[in-house]
Amino acid sequence: MLKRIATIIILITCIVGCNKAADNIVIEPLPLPNTTIADLRHDIASLRGAVIDDDIVVRGRITSSDGEQNIYRTLFIEDDSGGVEVMMGSYNIDADYPEGLEVALRLDGCFIRLVDDMVQIGREPNQYDYFKVGYLATRNAFERIIMRSRDIEKVTPQTISPDSFDASMCGRLVRLEGMQLVASNSIDTLIGESLSDARWRGESLFKNGAGDSIAIYTRDEAHYAENSIPTSRVSLTGILYRSKYNGRMCYHLKMRYGEDCTVY
Repeated sequence: MLKRIATIIILITCIVGCNKAADNIVIEPLPLPNTTIADLRHDIASLRGAVIDDDIVVRGRITSSDGEQNIYRTLFIEDDSGGVEVMMGSYNIDADYPEGLEVALRLDGCFIRLVDDMVQIGREPNQYDYFKVGYLATRNAFERIIMRSRDIEKVTPQTISPDSFDASMCGRLVRLEGMQLVASNSIDTLIGESLSDARWRGESLFKNGAGDSIAIYTRDEAHYAENSIPTSRVSLTGILYRSKYNGRMCYHLKMRYGEDCTVY
């Protein structure tokens, strides 16, 4: 009897272990890329979205993290030529796809579109979808498209100045030096609040000594949303993208966590 129980326990352990392994599929070596993100951008620039019907593979590293909830249901990946946004539609993404992980994207069957200068990858949207590229949303979809390695090495952000922004840089991890807070919609000047009372939640605007600016939007749900914004000169790191600020399109920086802002 004891021998049968021990055998059953061993079998259960093996089944659980196999299921756990299946949830963390690693492919080594990763398939070699046959195109670059820059080439993808060039090929889709004139299209209003398309389903890829070729065996296209790109390879790069994850630059985002949703651990502090400012980056939400999406994943950013870049190679030496550019960056892309994968519309995951899931939560706790960094548990399986941590920052710095080298991955390959097999894009056959994916929907791809240039949205506000950002290369977005996902599924073809339905008529009622809010976004122009639909969320993947299921584990099977993730694992069909995203192949993981064990190689983790965080990407060093490219240090640039706002006056050198270019549309092709959208989706890339960048760092801006010497920036200073000049406006925030988290304060109410009618009740006497000033920039020293500003919090990260909402929209804020930073400028450097030359007057070049970058806008930052922070989700109310971000773990650091209620932290004070430094009013001294800072270094800012994040994913570059384009969105509206005060009704007009401009470049934004999507911070990943509070430490992406560093005081000198």
